[in-house]
Amino acid sequence: MTIKVGSRKSKLALKQVEIVMRHLEIDDYEVVKFSTEGDKKSEMGYTQFDKLNFVEDIENKLLSKDIDIAVHSAKDMPAELNLNLDNYFISDHKDGGYEDLEIMNKDILIFRSDIEPVFKKDMRLGTSSLRRQMQAKFELGAKNIGNLNGNIDTRIDKLEGGEFDCIILAYAGCSRLDFIESRDDYCDFGKINAIPLYDHLTPTGQGMLCMQKNKDFMLPDSEWLEATLNTAVTSASDINLSNISLTNRFLKEIGADCHSSLAVSAIGELSENFNYSEINCIIYGKSRSYFLHAKGNKGEDGHKGEDQVLQDVLKEFYNVGGEDLLNEHN
Repeated sequence: MTIKVGSRKSKLALKQVEIVMRHLEIDDYEVVKFSTEGDKKSEMGYTQFDKLNFVEDIENKLLSKDIDIAVHSAKDMPAELNLNLDNYFISDHKDGGYEDLEIMNKDILIFRSDIEPVFKKDMRLGTSSLRRQMQAKFELGAKNIGNLNGNIDTRIDKLEGGEFDCIILAYAGCSRLDFIESRDDYCDFGKINAIPLYDHLTPTGQGMLCMQKNKDFMLPDSEWLEATLNTAVTSASDINLSNISLTNRFLKEIGADCHSSLAVSAIGELSENFNYSEINCIIYGKSRSYFLHAKGNKGEDGHKGEDQVLQDVLKEFYNVGGEDLLNEHN
């Protein structure tokens, strides 16, 4: 049976399909490519729109059974997942070296090839993300920030063409498209002139992939694949799904998404040695920012502690006027 896989049509999206299908050890598949509403808005130069626009068209094709499964970047998933579908989050880490969660989740600052990779505040910096624009302003002290749209190839071409001195991209996307070579020294980026932005808080799901399917669609060798997915995707005692869920619950409560002027990440573990849940968030206004943090132990079911952490960080969010900071950009 040839499986129909729905995907956006960019090089990165198609590469991510390859990664997921290789992870599932499925060779017999056909990619059905979509130009989503989000793609169309990006092509028109829009930067502020609901990230559901990147996945909703494909989800509808899943629900109508025109396709069997879909593959997305986890960071494109909306704060409230479609519960009519099965949602699996997959970590993609290359074997060996240092390409692990620490770097796969991070942003990198890429300089034009003829520039020394040392940031200067008057450099022309490009990014389309409001979160990254605010981090460039507050964390780097950047004074000359411009909008940069397009896929990874297009953005790097604009950089090398002289439109910008440096740009911010996700490490994971650059790695998957082979701009970053396998290496022993993870500070040497190979094909690109870049430095890691370890101090910049990034979304929980950045660097991860999401596979969706209809609840009644059975993958080939389904029993083995479901066990693989449950172990590698929703497990680590459910940790990937749990952390993303906690982030999404927070975003939903405050009416924010990935296009809002904040960075939020959840960390947690449930095992014999660790039993905690933690959320970190930075809210950016136009002239000031505020850091939020909450941490607590999980209950025996692994979730009671998350509820308390969520309530603690929400209380702090409202106490410091988080809504007002976010609304400064509306």
